[in-house]
Amino acid sequence: MRALDFDQVKLGQGMLKDKLDEMAAFYRGLSNDDILHYMRLDAGLPAPGQAWTGWYAHSRGMGTLGQWVSAYARLYALTGNEQDKAKAIDLIDTFWLCHDHLEGTPKALLGCRSHYAFEKLVQAHCDLQVYAQVPTRDRVVRLVRFARETLDRTRAFGDNSTEWYTMPEALFNASRIFDLPEAAEEAETWLYRDYWALFAEGRDPFARKPEAGLYSDFCHAYSHVNAFNSCAAAYRHSRDPVLLKALKAFYRFMIDTQVMATGGYGPEFEHLMPKDRIVNALRTSHDSFETQCDSYAAFRLCRHLTEIDGEAEYSDWVESLIYNAVLATIPMTPEGKVIYYSDYNMYGASKVNRQDNWTCCTGTRPLLVLDMVRQLYYQDDSGLAICQFAPSEASWTQSGQTARIRQETNFPLDDTMKFQLTLSSPDRFTLYFRRPAWLAGPMGLHVNGQIADAFEVRGYLALTRRWQDGDCIELTVPQKLWMHALDKEKNGPNAFLHGPVVLGATYTGPQTPNDHMNVRRLPERMRPVPGQKLHYTVDGCDQLTFKPFYAYQEHERYFVYHDTTAHATIRFP
Repeated sequence: MRALDFDQVKLGQGMLKDKLDEMAAFYRGLSNDDILHYMRLDAGLPAPGQAWTGWYAHSRGMGTLGQWVSAYARLYALTGNEQDKAKAIDLIDTFWLCHDHLEGTPKALLGCRSHYAFEKLVQAHCDLQVYAQVPTRDRVVRLVRFARETLDRTRAFGDNSTEWYTMPEALFNASRIFDLPEAAEEAETWLYRDYWALFAEGRDPFARKPEAGLYSDFCHAYSHVNAFNSCAAAYRHSRDPVLLKALKAFYRFMIDTQVMATGGYGPEFEHLMPKDRIVNALRTSHDSFETQCDSYAAFRLCRHLTEIDGEAEYSDWVESLIYNAVLATIPMTPEGKVIYYSDYNMYGASKVNRQDNWTCCTGTRPLLVLDMVRQLYYQDDSGLAICQFAPSEASWTQSGQTARIRQETNFPLDDTMKFQLTLSSPDRFTLYFRRPAWLAGPMGLHVNGQIADAFEVRGYLALTRRWQDGDCIELTVPQKLWMHALDKEKNGPNAFLHGPVVLGATYTGPQTPNDHMNVRRLPERMRPVPGQKLHYTVDGCDQLTFKPFYAYQEHERYFVYHDTTAHATIRFP
């Protein structure tokens, strides 16, 4: 399968588009003079613009530049706004001007430990070529030569101070896009075979401790998910079955042992840890999930896997992250403050932007929000897969003709979606509709008002027929209130969801809800609030209400997880 790209999908009015519009307005409002200030200053060039503080001053702008160039190129592909393209070109041209002024000096923009910035720059040049039609091959050749001649090749296991093991994905992309064998050769240098082997061989994933980096107890979550994005890229380049085995085993490890109700993972300084450590982290810390970066890494992992084997289940994780991570973030501030960590502490939490300005997450945020567009639809020779339910329009080539589909829905507030096809001539193909893991009952499928004869395959409800222009499809995906257990063996800690949407608890009583009631029996006492979809009251407890986690605003206190595995729980029947 292949994901429909930015120029093939348009979001309709709804929550996803609102978040996309908010993000685009913010990043379009950033001045290139501000973005480039430190680079120009160090290069001895006129340097108008503000001197941003926080992480930006330390990195001289290199911590986010590549990601922002990618974001503006992708925005251009999505919207056709020429200002986005012009902004991306100006940023990359000025980077190279400053780079050439500073190369070989103590203030060089790229040095021997610039693996992180290098990887983002390579991908930025790929995106400029693909999405903005800007010729960048010669510059990629220079970047590959730089990596070969300058980057530190120590490659210590788990070294998240460089994240060297994330580099192959972008290098393999460059090799494919520019027909550049030396990029693939360089990618081979950075393959993380020691880590991948833990999963390919079914060994203990915690058997090896990081040998270098910022933290050393366990492997860094974000960069090690990205390491498997590089594993996926290496598999797609080589078709080595050992890499595919490792990739699928890692995905199963994440879903079964790491991923929380929201789709988030990596608490307590961003670690992949045993389940008991994760549960304890939800008791003792407030850094539950590096929201922007981790979500984007998971999005890419799920897209790789879907394109490799076409299974629908990967889009379940994506859906969780869309509603409980991307849409649950609060707006950035003009000073560059962003939600870095989501907080799921079981003794009360709230949403706050990190006090440090211009962290790495400000680089990832636009790419994450944009990537929702590439998660909605996939195609193969047999037809089109609808993997997310959101107001949108998509176009793809089917049997040599351009086909279009429009999706109208108020999901997840409602259970139904309506689709309409536009075809220049009748054609036989298959439409695949993802069957979510949270389904409360059989999906319903009607075509032009008649029950459709559908079949199940690879996690989809599929319908093959000779389609006509104007055909209308109605899909029903029954949702229900349900309880999630983080540790299934202990049936807790617990969170509550409606379909894919995590429900936060607003509690005005003393201590926590878990201290005063049997939380596991709450679903039978929860009642929908009339006129407020996905909002619930609790019979006999005026101090406790529930609403979507995405609806909580800055500093508003909530409970996502309830500590039902604590000893106090046994007091209640």
